Amino acid sequence: MNRQVIYAAAHAHFPDTEPLGGGKAVADFLIRQCPHWQVLSPATCGMALPKPLVDLSELEYAKFCRQFERVTTAEILQHDPASCVVLTNDISEGPDFAALGARGYRVVSLWHVDVVDYFCRMYLRGLVTPATAARWSRQRWLPDVLKLVFHKQADCVQHCAKLVVPSAPMKEVILRCYPDCPPAKVAVLPWRNIAVPVSAEPLAGNDDEVVIMTLSRLSPEKGIERLLRALPLVAGKYRVWICGAPAFMQGRRYAAKLRRLAGERVEFLGHVTGERKAALLQRADIFVSASRHESYGLTIAEAEAAGCRIVSHRHYGASGTVVDCGEAPVLAKVLTELIGAGRTAKRPVAQAPSDAAARLTELLLSPTTNGL
Repeated sequence: MNRQVIYAAAHAHFPDTEPLGGGKAVADFLIRQCPHWQVLSPATCGMALPKPLVDLSELEYAKFCRQFERVTTAEILQHDPASCVVLTNDISEGPDFAALGARGYRVVSLWHVDVVDYFCRMYLRGLVTPATAARWSRQRWLPDVLKLVFHKQADCVQHCAKLVVPSAPMKEVILRCYPDCPPAKVAVLPWRNIAVPVSAEPLAGNDDEVVIMTLSRLSPEKGIERLLRALPLVAGKYRVWICGAPAFMQGRRYAAKLRRLAGERVEFLGHVTGERKAALLQRADIFVSASRHESYGLTIAEAEAAGCRIVSHRHYGASGTVVDCGEAPVLAKVLTELIGAGRTAKRPVAQAPSDAAARLTELLLSPTTNGL
C-alpha cells in the first residue's frame, strides 16, 4: 500500500551558513534523496523566528520547540492516519507523540541525540545515570523546559512504532532507560557516509607543518577546550585549526572561553562548508574529536574519507585512536607521537553511496520490519 510520508524536521530548510549540526545534515540528505515527501519545517509551516535559531537561549529554544510541536501536530492531524506515515527528525522538537499515537498514526522517530543521556552528561556532569533520570519522565512538577527532555522522550518511546538510532551503544542506553521498550522497536541506522563529496584545490602552506583540525559547532559538549589544554604539553612543529561557529544555548560564551585558552599556534576559521571545508580536510593531517557527547560523528567520517589520522574521545562516534581526551597528558602524548611521525601521506578513502534513505523508506512503509 502506498502511504504518504510526512517528514517533520525542525532543522530543515535552514541555510548552510547556520551551524546546526547532524540533525540538519541528515534532514538535508533525506530531502535530497526523497523529494516526494511532504516536509514540515519552520519555513514550510510559516514560523517566524525572533532571531537566528543558533542564538536562542535554553528558554527561547524551548518555546521554539513547543511552537513547532503545535504547528506540526495540527498539520499532521489533517491527514488520514491510514494514508500516511509520520517521520520525525527530532525528539524535543518533534510533534505531540502521545496525540498522534492516540489517533492511530504510524510514527517513526530519528534519534540524532538521546536528550536524557545528553542532559545527564552535560547538565548533571554524569552524576546521575540516564536510566535513573529517565524515571523522572512522569513527574508533573518539572518545568516545561525539562518536560521537553523527560516527558517528550518517554512519549516518543511509548507511542512511536520505530525508534531509529545511529549506533548500537545508543540503542543499549535506550533499552536500559526504558526496560518496557521491545528491543526490536529500536533500529540502528548509521549516517556516517551521507555527506556530498566535494573536490577542492589543495591549500598552500608550510609543507613541513603538521595540521591538527577540529570541525564542529562551538558548543560545550564538543570538548574543544580539552584539546587546547593539552597543547602546551605537545612537542613538535604543528598548527591547529578550529573550524566551527557558536551554536545553541551556551555557544557564544563557550567560543569566548576557547579564544582565551588558545595559544599562538591556534587559528579559528569559523563555520566552513563545501569546497572550503573539503580543502581544509585535504590539508589537515590529524583530526581530533574530543566531544563529551557525540551521537554518530559525521565530521569524523568526512575526515577519514579525506585521509586524516583520527584521535577521538570515547563517545558513540569514536574512531581511530580512542583515548580519554579529558586527560591532557594522555591526549598530548598521542598528538606528540603523531606529529613526530610527520605529515600524513594522503590517501583519500572512496565512500560508497549511502543507502540510508532506501533503508529508512523500507522501515517507514513496512510495518512488519523489525530492524535494519
